[in-house]
Amino acid sequence: MGKKKRNKDRPQRASKEQMKKPKKFPIMPIVVVLGAVLVIGAFVYQNNKSTGDAAGGITAANIETYRGGETKPTLEPARFVGRTAAAYKVARKYRDLLDYMYCYCYCARSIGHKSLLSCYVDNHAANCDICQEQAFYAAKLYDKGNDKAQVRVAMDKKFWKPLR
Repeated sequence: MGKKKRNKDRPQRASKEQMKKPKKFPIMPIVVVLGAVLVIGAFVYQNNKSTGDAAGGITAANIETYRGGETKPTLEPARFVGRTAAAYKVARKYRDLLDYMYCYCYCARSIGHKSLLSCYVDNHAANCDICQEQAFYAAKLYDKGNDKAQVRVAMDKKFWKPLR
């Protein structure tokens, strides 16, 4: 007796693998990822709120709480040329003012700077247009008669951008 021939029109039986139950949707990894995103978002929000970044809650009465506390001297402007040398001169002249300003190149997070002034105690500002632009803008506002709190609020409005 011979082998039975299969009828091509007849549906085939499902294999054992195909008969297994369908896989469940992986809900747990999604919950973990969403939880982590929420925790990180809350941390960033609280950190920005507590440091006053772009919060606009700075007044003449509480500006002292925003001082970076940089104690190192700024680098000699003569080490640089052009716009960079001018920025280092501004940092020397407005040392106290720049120590109250947050640096929006986010060097506080990446290399541990205390304030905008910290960018000028090392070579960082020599290679950073954001730091230089902030120093010039702060000096310009201060020379127009704005106090430190008003300068800080204006700086936050002009330079703050969300991290990407």
